[in-house]
Amino acid sequence: MTHSATARLFLKLNSQYSALCGLALLAAAGALSPLIFTQPPDWAPIGLRVLGVGLLGFAALLFLLAKNRFVSRRSVNEIVLLDVLWVIASVVIIAFFGPLLTTAGISLITVVAMAVAFFATAQFAGAAKIVKPIPVADVRSKNGTLIATVRREVKAPTETVWDVMTDHPGYADVADNITKVEVLSGQGMGMKRRCHGPKGESWEETCDLFVPGRAFGFRIHTEVEDYPYPISELSGKWLVKPVRDGSEFSIEIIAKPKGNILTRWLFTLIARQQFKTVLIDLADAWASRMEREAQG
Repeated sequence: MTHSATARLFLKLNSQYSALCGLALLAAAGALSPLIFTQPPDWAPIGLRVLGVGLLGFAALLFLLAKNRFVSRRSVNEIVLLDVLWVIASVVIIAFFGPLLTTAGISLITVVAMAVAFFATAQFAGAAKIVKPIPVADVRSKNGTLIATVRREVKAPTETVWDVMTDHPGYADVADNITKVEVLSGQGMGMKRRCHGPKGESWEETCDLFVPGRAFGFRIHTEVEDYPYPISELSGKWLVKPVRDGSEFSIEIIAKPKGNILTRWLFTLIARQQFKTVLIDLADAWASRMEREAQG
């Protein structure tokens, strides 16, 4: 458990509040200018609209962070810092430019700053509860290819870890993105299996790496017409090695998306966090099973 629920809740509320403020500035900049400034300058409506666009971008960032179950304490505190800077800027504007503002303008800036201060405080408290996940996961893009890795230490002998990792039908019990795995033919190198997804989709994989007790890999048949995902090349590699207190297993997934530069960029943007979440959940679920079986 990462205990990020509180931080993500207030990130989400902050996102919604920022989006509402941004939309209000875009839609009513002309009406808000005389409400805020005693003598509105000509640039005031444009300036308010620019601020509105900035708030919408900020809201989108907060939304993405709130969706990330494994959001880091550092990322949340970076948002807290931005909120604090907003509050400081509001105080400076009122203190040094008060005569240029109407009473309603000062009240509006104060109310918004108070709301932002509340979100900053709540997010900071939520960030303090976040616990870094045990699995070490990383997702990066290189030359248009997405490379996702995760590794985790487990208190179990390598033999137990290997047995769990090579229990192919049991893979569906620990992988959130797979509902069923069927071994179609063979064992070890050249083995074929079919995996089924949560929406009824399925695909075939062939084992192209097999080192007994150490490593195995699969190449996914993305070239077939009915392959369900926008990926042109996809492969995975699973490894285990002994460490001082037990074993360490790792997974590496290499995916090359289909399409033009824009669609590949969008795929990478969306898939980056999904891959990381799936791998961390899988590593934790696998570790729990491995340790249970090691204890008998």
